[in-house]
Amino acid sequence: MQRKHTKSIDANAALSIVKELDRALAMHQHWMKDFYRLIICEEPVPPSCMNQDAHLRCDFGRWYDSLDAETLLQVPNVRLLGEPHKAMHDSARKLLDSLPLGNEARKTSYLIFVDNALDFRQAIHHCQSELLQRVCTVDHLTGAWNRHTMESRLREEAERISRGSPPCVICMIDIDHFKVVNDQYGHPAGDKALSTVARFLMENLRIYDITFRYGGEEFLVCLPDTQLAEAEQLLNRLRVELSDYPIQITESKVIKVSASFGIASLNAGESVSDVVERADHALLCAKSQGRNRVCVWDI
Repeated sequence: MQRKHTKSIDANAALSIVKELDRALAMHQHWMKDFYRLIICEEPVPPSCMNQDAHLRCDFGRWYDSLDAETLLQVPNVRLLGEPHKAMHDSARKLLDSLPLGNEARKTSYLIFVDNALDFRQAIHHCQSELLQRVCTVDHLTGAWNRHTMESRLREEAERISRGSPPCVICMIDIDHFKVVNDQYGHPAGDKALSTVARFLMENLRIYDITFRYGGEEFLVCLPDTQLAEAEQLLNRLRVELSDYPIQITESKVIKVSASFGIASLNAGESVSDVVERADHALLCAKSQGRNRVCVWDI
């Protein structure tokens, strides 16, 4: 089973980075204002502007350099801001070098700088758009895709299958006796259990499988290009691993939960609502047979 090696960032963290990017953009605009003043007013150039590491000395650069490695790994578009930011500072230094030269040299250096500055600004806006999209499509508690995203993604999968692609398997997952967790340890512990189970699913399913928060303690997983027998084997292995996975709800308290799985195949010409209903029937069978098992609803 192929594993994912990256963690998804939750929506609250994504929104926090969007706000930080707003402040970082304001820092950049302040730097631009000072830089243009240097050129237009012919003020003395601070030595720091001419250093090779000038991109690390401005306010934006210091903010960017302070980001932890996990954040940069979780949000690739933030990581991609470093290169255009450095390119802009490099071209700014060349523009300052060209000021004593002729008009043509200054013009060339200025146009390169402007292009790099616009590229950097565009990269920030692109990053913000990607993060806001994440906020709108991800369940804030668990980091899994939300139900609205699920409906559109499953319709896309149904259309793909109708054009001759192999079927996919839909799996409904329900955490067993979840009410007991809430009643015995409190709702914060229940939230911790939900987010931990979601993270476990996203990190241990195949890289092309998709996990959605269906509602309450239920998740829905889409397994593209998968036959029922293959899905049953994969999910049974996952079920066993989940039941032994520790959930740290307090500093001194660790619990474990199991889950019931119901699976059905989405075939050509079948509606998404029909296959979800059949997967839900399979889930009810798993629960009625004692929970912590995988049941298949075949037609």
